[in-house]
Amino acid sequence: MLQSIRLRRSLLYVPGDREAMLVKAAGRGADGLILNLEDAVAPANKELARQTVARGLQTLDFGPAEVIVRVNPLDTADGYRDLLAVIPAGPHAILLPKTGSAEAVRFAAWTVERLEEIHGLTPGRTQIMCMLESAAGSLAAAEIAACHPRVAALIFGANDLATELHCTPYPDGLPLLDAASRLILAARAAGVDAIDSPHMRLRDPDGLARSSQWARELGFDGKSAIHPEQIAAINAAFSPSAEEIAWARRVVALLHGDDAMPLGAALLDGQLIEAPHLAQARRILAVAERVGL
Repeated sequence: MLQSIRLRRSLLYVPGDREAMLVKAAGRGADGLILNLEDAVAPANKELARQTVARGLQTLDFGPAEVIVRVNPLDTADGYRDLLAVIPAGPHAILLPKTGSAEAVRFAAWTVERLEEIHGLTPGRTQIMCMLESAAGSLAAAEIAACHPRVAALIFGANDLATELHCTPYPDGLPLLDAASRLILAARAAGVDAIDSPHMRLRDPDGLARSSQWARELGFDGKSAIHPEQIAAINAAFSPSAEEIAWARRVVALLHGDDAMPLGAALLDGQLIEAPHLAQARRILAVAERVGL
């Protein structure tokens, strides 16, 4: 199972109404691309954006990147128009903004399923990612993550959430620690990925490195990005280090190799190593293999 893991270390937002950016997106090095039809697009450009994204999905080669379309909320006409335009073009996933309840996700999944039927598409091919950026969404995180098999990831929307909560999300993330932890717990319980919000300060490499490391240590699988220059640092933060890979290899050899200890537990550098460490080591090695380390 681990060998089939999909990397989501970095998800790059790309404005849907900027065709030149869509053309260049595949070469940016991000594991995933979020083609954005929502907040980054002015109301007057909504139709242009959905046509541009639908055409790009059909004609552009995005390489190995996962292609996600962030649609407008489905309680608006633009949200429906987005689905009608992009689902036939076959994105890997859609991203639902401002997700506040499991009912909203199930309704989105039902709508996508109907569109697949109408267009004769493979059932279930388009997954759903949910952006949690409100108090209601944070409190319903567990229900949202587990409400439908199409749900593939929860994405933390720290900036909108901070605005609603009247708090400041930076520099250390502590004001939103509870909400971030809730999201990660919900994702782990449902077996889906957890993606951190972007670092909003450009040309701030130290701050980006700190926030990426904090996110990984907290348990996020990756982090979204608002500029291509952020991708390398994010990928590095969410890739195993040489020390981690060496440790993982020793754990696997000790507990699961030809000379494995018979009791399923052993001491490694004075630390007791058991089944949870073996699972952690296998995941490290699976990610390392995927990124070529």
